[in-house]
Amino acid sequence: MVKIQFSIPMTNVFQLLDSGICSFCGACLAACRFDALRCDCRSLLNIVKETSQCLECSICLYVCPQTTLWVKKELYEDGIHPIDAYQARSRIENVLAVAQDGGVVSTLAIVALQEKLVDAVILAGTGEKWSPQPTIARSPEDVLRCAKSKYFYIPSLVGLKEIDKFDKVMVVGLPCQLRALWKMMSLDSEIAKRIAYRIGLFCGHNISYTAMIEKLLPKVGIDIDGLAKMNIKGKVLFYDKNGNSYELPLSEFEELSRPSCQQCPEFISRYADINVGSIGSPDGWNTVLIMSKAGDDLFRIARAARTLEVKKPSESDLKRVFNMERRKREKAGKFFKEFYGVEVGTPFLDYGTWSILSKA
Repeated sequence: MVKIQFSIPMTNVFQLLDSGICSFCGACLAACRFDALRCDCRSLLNIVKETSQCLECSICLYVCPQTTLWVKKELYEDGIHPIDAYQARSRIENVLAVAQDGGVVSTLAIVALQEKLVDAVILAGTGEKWSPQPTIARSPEDVLRCAKSKYFYIPSLVGLKEIDKFDKVMVVGLPCQLRALWKMMSLDSEIAKRIAYRIGLFCGHNISYTAMIEKLLPKVGIDIDGLAKMNIKGKVLFYDKNGNSYELPLSEFEELSRPSCQQCPEFISRYADINVGSIGSPDGWNTVLIMSKAGDDLFRIARAARTLEVKKPSESDLKRVFNMERRKREKAGKFFKEFYGVEVGTPFLDYGTWSILSKA
């Protein structure tokens, strides 16, 4: 395995891009004021580096969820502690018609918009041929178009470039994206003021859009135009538009993941108000972990509006979730040591880079 060593101070994320330590969260794209980074999602998720326009302000490096991940030992060592847990599914017929599982994320987004708790929701959408499409939803119809899980990178945080158009925003994202959002909020009080809710999605790994259409789909004989849905539940599941299902071993998906995913210890986000996934719930339901008072308040509002059917998970259901969370932390710590050659928590970057990060 290649061991990453940075010999010169990093002042931007270009080295991370070149090393595969990028989860395409979109934070650097949103934070860069000089258009030194651009992403054309339609060209198979290609981040373009405009080096000549980079003024080395280091904002992109600061907001990146991968930088300084290694000093956060608690992410690798400590389990999560939600304040409450539920199993839930939507009562909204339009949501259930397009939902991946229980439709809880779409329901929370719709309720927040209808109750005027937020003006917009930042989501991961798809365009033609399932191409990655960061989306800012302003209506329930916009939310419904983003339903269903996508297991490839979508830099949805790029939508934060337009945050000054809204008073209150909900962000739905993977753990790496909410980690980046937390860094952006700590740096920019204007963003912090406008983020009302952070909804996290359980995440094992993601892969690139290119890898999905060029390496996975051909193995099951589905063309991207015929793909209706995908899922991961101990194995990789694909469904075509004729209702047929196909499966691959999970290992074939995981071996396509990038170093950025393999070093990430978060199956469940520590920075979310609510985390949602399918692990630990029966088919057609979601597991919901309440992480903050804001999340608890939002969930109560959705229940009061009679948009959710809710029950409590069993001890064994929650054990499945926590075991998955623990396994990801352990695997990430092992990968980290092999990849960088040091234990998590060891300050191995050059002094110049540490100085830049501490001043950003």
